[in-house]
Amino acid sequence: MATVSPQKAGCNLAKELTSAGQLMLRVNGVLHDVKCKDPLMSLAEYLRTILQHCGTKLMCGEGGCGCCVVVVEYDDPVRPEKRIESINSCLCPIGSLLSLKNHNVTTIEALGSVKKGLHPIQQRLADYNGSQCGYCSPGFVMQMYGLLKNDANPSLQEVEDNFDGNVCRCTGYRPILDAMKSFVKDSSNWQKGFFIDIEDIKPCSKTMKLCKRGHLKIDGRCTGAAMNTAGLLFSSKEIKWYQPGSLTDLYLLMREHCEEAVKLVHGDTAKGVFKKDGPYKIFIDVKGIPDLYMVTMEPSGLKVSSNVSLNSLIDYLKQYSAQSPSYNVIASHLLKIANSPVRNAGGWAGNLMMRWQHREFVSDVFVVFEAAGAKVTVTDVSDVNTYNLVDFLNVNMQGKFLVCVEIPKLTKGESMRSYKVMPRNQNAHTYVSAAFRAKIIVSNKKQLVQSISMVYTGINKDFIHAAATEKFLGGKDLISNDTLQGALAILDKELVPDDADPLLASAAYRKILAQGLFYKFYLSLLSDDIVSPRNQSARYSLERPVSTGSQTYSSKPEEYPLTKPMPKLSARLQTSGEAQYIDDLPLLPNELFTAFVLSTEGNATLTDINSTAAMTMPGAVAVLTAEDIPGSNTFMPPPNVVEEIFSSGPILYAGQPVAMCVADSQEHALQMVEKVVVTYQDQKPPIVSLDEAIKQKSFHPSPGPWIQVGDAVSAVSNSPCKVDGEIRAGEQYHFYMETQICRCVPTEDGLNLQASSQWLTLLQEAVADAVGMQAKNINVTAKRLGGAYGGKATRANLVACAAAVAATVLHRPVRCKMDLSTNMMAVGKRHGYAVKYKVGFNKDGTLNGIIITYYCNSGSSPNDNEVEESLIFSDNAYKCDNWQLIPVALKTNRAPHTWCRAPGSKPNIFVIETVLEHVAKFLSMDPIIVKQKNLYAQGDRTPMGFILPYCSIRNLYASQLTKVDVAGRIETIKKFNADNLWKKKGLAVVPLKYCMYWSWGCYLCTVSVFASDGSVIISHGGIESGQGLNTKVAQVCAYMLGIPIDTVFIKPTTTDSSPNSAATGGSITSELNCMGVQSCCEVLKQRMKPVKDKLPPGTSWKDLVAACYQAKVNLTAQDWVWPDPRPEGAPQYNSYGVTVAEAEVDVLTGENQITQVDILFDCGESMNPDVDVGQVEGAFIMGMGYWLMEKMVYDPKTGAVLNAGTWEYKPPFSKCIPVSFNIELLKNAPNPMGVLRSKASGEPPQCMSCATLFAVKRAIEAAREDTGQDTYFPLHGPATVDVIQTSCLVDYKNFTI
Repeated sequence: MATVSPQKAGCNLAKELTSAGQLMLRVNGVLHDVKCKDPLMSLAEYLRTILQHCGTKLMCGEGGCGCCVVVVEYDDPVRPEKRIESINSCLCPIGSLLSLKNHNVTTIEALGSVKKGLHPIQQRLADYNGSQCGYCSPGFVMQMYGLLKNDANPSLQEVEDNFDGNVCRCTGYRPILDAMKSFVKDSSNWQKGFFIDIEDIKPCSKTMKLCKRGHLKIDGRCTGAAMNTAGLLFSSKEIKWYQPGSLTDLYLLMREHCEEAVKLVHGDTAKGVFKKDGPYKIFIDVKGIPDLYMVTMEPSGLKVSSNVSLNSLIDYLKQYSAQSPSYNVIASHLLKIANSPVRNAGGWAGNLMMRWQHREFVSDVFVVFEAAGAKVTVTDVSDVNTYNLVDFLNVNMQGKFLVCVEIPKLTKGESMRSYKVMPRNQNAHTYVSAAFRAKIIVSNKKQLVQSISMVYTGINKDFIHAAATEKFLGGKDLISNDTLQGALAILDKELVPDDADPLLASAAYRKILAQGLFYKFYLSLLSDDIVSPRNQSARYSLERPVSTGSQTYSSKPEEYPLTKPMPKLSARLQTSGEAQYIDDLPLLPNELFTAFVLSTEGNATLTDINSTAAMTMPGAVAVLTAEDIPGSNTFMPPPNVVEEIFSSGPILYAGQPVAMCVADSQEHALQMVEKVVVTYQDQKPPIVSLDEAIKQKSFHPSPGPWIQVGDAVSAVSNSPCKVDGEIRAGEQYHFYMETQICRCVPTEDGLNLQASSQWLTLLQEAVADAVGMQAKNINVTAKRLGGAYGGKATRANLVACAAAVAATVLHRPVRCKMDLSTNMMAVGKRHGYAVKYKVGFNKDGTLNGIIITYYCNSGSSPNDNEVEESLIFSDNAYKCDNWQLIPVALKTNRAPHTWCRAPGSKPNIFVIETVLEHVAKFLSMDPIIVKQKNLYAQGDRTPMGFILPYCSIRNLYASQLTKVDVAGRIETIKKFNADNLWKKKGLAVVPLKYCMYWSWGCYLCTVSVFASDGSVIISHGGIESGQGLNTKVAQVCAYMLGIPIDTVFIKPTTTDSSPNSAATGGSITSELNCMGVQSCCEVLKQRMKPVKDKLPPGTSWKDLVAACYQAKVNLTAQDWVWPDPRPEGAPQYNSYGVTVAEAEVDVLTGENQITQVDILFDCGESMNPDVDVGQVEGAFIMGMGYWLMEKMVYDPKTGAVLNAGTWEYKPPFSKCIPVSFNIELLKNAPNPMGVLRSKASGEPPQCMSCATLFAVKRAIEAAREDTGQDTYFPLHGPATVDVIQTSCLVDYKNFTI
């Protein structure tokens, strides 16, 4: 690989390099020759594997997570200016950059570093505590960098809109948004420090034109001409890559290859959705053709050429919006397509071609263009034709390409509206999109329809126009209800949604949604004085203001650094992209890469694995199967049930690993997988659902005894009031940004593994068994995890064992990394539940007896069963004298489910909250009051048999109701609901009692002081995964020893330094390791005291240490932390909290937003309020996703995961968080049973997140009351948009003017 320094990157040199046959790609100001590289290689892969710029992360490979974002600058093809765009480097082939004149790719490395100084964005994100695990941080930084490079003074709204393509699973987004909003000059509420301009605009010394180069240290010379030749850039047996520089060149290429499979490349973002398109032999990069960027405002409308990106089109539509009101409508709709980096790269023409090639594709470009009456021009070398969008779908595009689209202006009397309803309000494809255009003539107090266009997508692949309804409305008077109902009745008949795809929302929902969208448009055509006041709310969509939040807590400056609110110690490394994760490790000589071969059957027997074709692929090294495992074929060591590394025959679920391909690169290994042929026999219908498992009595062995307190059966039967019901809580993918990964290196005495694992001891044991070695020969290290949430406790063993097997068999270093799809298919999720209950109670709502049966879907293995252990959370904060709690572990043909943040506790608390809600509905009482009546008091005994000695929940509950004015807000909500038929609001309150047990945790902690300078290193048994463990440990050490915190350093966790340690999880790891370090420091202080007493007062720490060393004092202390169980099975302590959530729902669509959340949480005396607030927020937002968005979808025939990627699986984004998000850590609440008076914060707050679902449920109840259906109904989780709307019982026959 040739590189050229920035000082030599002048215009003349560019021409010289081109003439010499080099193809130059400029990254961070440095030119690199990519002539010998595959032009289809993604920019992300090139940056990471070739240039070793590993600050750019890679996760989804679909443009759906944002961790790979970089910024590209290049000459505008039409205007004399630079274009600056953030793009997803995972989707961008390096070949497509070569057609961008004077391009430069800027990565996180170019912005700043800890040693050289951070860029202001990097610094702010760290200072605002906006980085927890840190894996997503470079993507957020680069996305903000791209925004500020284009606009040094964005508005608060523009900042908040900017992150529609970035996922963060840890923080809950609030601190990230606050950090980015601090760059808004008028954002005094967010600003910490002075605004810093990031632009350094200077004239180019070569051209003397303004050149935006940011702060890159490039000699003042720009590459003033295109570096690359037009025509053929790359040729091999497999593909040819062309780069035409004119339309003529393109015409000739299209004619030359008219009989071949040709792919025109612009943004190439379609591969994020349709990964298996092709194969193509001919690739033609059209970005170097200036004529295809032309945009002109013609008398008839806006003419836009086919190279114009979606974001550029949006800008043009806004620029010319005065020419036609429809342009703003279209622009607003296009803003809902994908995300900003995708819209920067992808164009309208590519979107239409996706619709042309895949009729089922829900193209929003097609919808709004067709409704607007747009026409596209299609050409080849000999002909030019213009088509409307419907006719375009039937054009034979072989040898042809889109040249332009003309979007007409609205004529007098015309109106246009469009709607897109999505599972999530950012970066999601549509359930149903619709666009309407109508021309209305007012005559004799009538509003007559002269013409109307009604266009839909999401109904079925062939349905475009509601033609019969359009025809009916012609000449009709809109003011008449008969017209409305007549149109709806016809629309009801012609809407026939496809219901065959399990990934689609129900046909019933999409049908009523389509009718509701038409109703919205219909009312928008009428004036306020015509539309009923209660119906006015149907006309507008939910408007989300800029989010805000508050964080309230106390600290003790006299104890700093303990209790000091401060960012994580590694925050700056993370925001600068310097924090190293396993896949960032430099390649070792002869290192190999792997990819799993997964079963496509869910219940069968494996008969053969044919790898012949796979071994002919480039870079192929081996295909390993169960027969190659030198030790035990299980990644769960005894006494666990066997879970095979590679199936030896039995297939227990679709997605189960059956083999592993090993190659010289990750891409080659994945290509090998496609060639492996697996055959099966004895195929049987798999048990996929909970209902099937219950019906077939497919159970794992009993997970544990029932909990029986008193006589629940008699108490229920003898109660004056009783109800029974069923409630469900679904599964949840952990969505750690760093997927499962491990690198294994053979050594002279065994194996060294770098593992992304929460439980090194278990992993060490599993690997030792798999390769037939002793534990002493297996050394495992974990420095940091890019997210985990329980998903890397036991499940990380699979990739570790597979890597170890490959490394042992092949005697080479092996990196085993799951891509996102494999991870979602092969690895289990949060357990799903179906719960049946009976409850008896008095007329005042007090509980008498509760019977609950928990059916827990454990998947195909019971190893990570949680249903019995989580019964301790079944009571939450409520007293009842009689309980019967029955755990049942269901056996299904799914990947074995595993622990996920707040395992068992989150669904169990949701269940008892549902019970109280049901009781309240039966009695026609406010659930808030019923819950308050049943709260525990100090001294009460729980069904687990222990007494509550420090119970504050009653006081906290009453205090929170008053503090956030629940009573006043409920009255306001009642009035709103009475005034509005089609928008509803709701408010819910959820209290919390969370039992914190320490006795299962054990960790070895070591504190060592260096005699030379007094610096301190600590090793412990916990794993830093973003929760701030290392920061709290360092704070405790610095506090105990009375030294600056920057004197303390935490070493990576290893099985050498901290053997036999328990898993990091359950929210106790920070506490127990802090306890261990506290004990170590006490030992050191005691050892040092005799020496200190002999020294003069005020002796420095450094001198004290030196004196102790001379006195032969041992400056290393260890502590083995393993607390004993407390009497009566009591927890170490209980955490308490109260959450109030308020929601608003669009009844016609199911769209919703959480308008306000107020959390009061008892964190004891927080060791670090910044870290603990971050834990509260992140846990809560992850919980919100579980209850309102994240739905796992399985193939009912095979059990295969159908939504294994970001296209279909939807965790929360930044605009999903509460509009007003307020956190208060309870003040003056030291915990006498905690470490240094603190309490844990990682999991308990998530258990209150169901308040958001119940707030939505209140809104649904208000809608149902309007239909006369005021009876109890269960709202299962997740309550997605479609579920919410159908629960509102909307009937088009009730639509009126």
